[in-house]
Amino acid sequence: MFQDPTTIKRIKIVIAYLVLIGLIALAIYLIKSPASTCSDKMQNQGEKGIDCGGPCAPCKDVGQTKDIFVQEVAFVSGGNDTYDVVAKIFNPNDSAGAEFFKYVFTLKDSVGTTIATKEGTSFILPADTRYVAQLGLTTANNTVPANASITISNVQWGKLSGIGKPQLGIYSKKFSATPVGGGSEAEGTIRNESGYDLKKIDVVIVIRDEKENVVGVNTTQRDSERAKEEQTFKVTWPYSLGENIQKMEVDPQINIFDSQNFSVAQ
Repeated sequence: MFQDPTTIKRIKIVIAYLVLIGLIALAIYLIKSPASTCSDKMQNQGEKGIDCGGPCAPCKDVGQTKDIFVQEVAFVSGGNDTYDVVAKIFNPNDSAGAEFFKYVFTLKDSVGTTIATKEGTSFILPADTRYVAQLGLTTANNTVPANASITISNVQWGKLSGIGKPQLGIYSKKFSATPVGGGSEAEGTIRNESGYDLKKIDVVIVIRDEKENVVGVNTTQRDSERAKEEQTFKVTWPYSLGENIQKMEVDPQINIFDSQNFSVAQ
């Protein structure tokens, strides 16, 4: 069928313009969109899990997993108009641990208004109970909190690869008032009972009164500890935690999902 050359020319020009606009839009998208990454701790870019599957390495087969269970959340005065918060959590899965998860502590006043939040990331080993703590939260207008809560999200499950859970013994625990200043202190010894050297051991200390209420929270860290080695620790509070202290809990923690945190003893 005969077509007017002018019409054909116009059609070609329109097609050329559409192609050019499409190329410009694609270029803008590629420039503005973030580069693909398999380490951003988010499930995106077609991943099957957090930073696994799709364009990333295959996800580990951990089967069905149960949610991390929050057993207790408490807050105490941290001194200087701040508050320390702690949560006791439990992983009910025997073979799967959380290599990574996000958490948010929230403090609310007596009418339910949020007056402080603090977020962080952590881990929990298979079939483990542990503490998560944050120190020095400041509330809005120095409001006294009425309750505390924790929210856990973005859990990345995994299995320990060929290494057992670290064995850390706690000995010679002692809580006492400091000689001067009216403060308090806790000390003890951590022994690495494992057959491998450990690095970056986080320690959470929880102090309870005769009614099992949390009255003090503190943290410290050991950079490294060789197999069968002992190290002492001491933490202090610039104020008294009271006279009816009945229990001192020490929770040493190390993330052995990260291979940089352990090595075979020489």
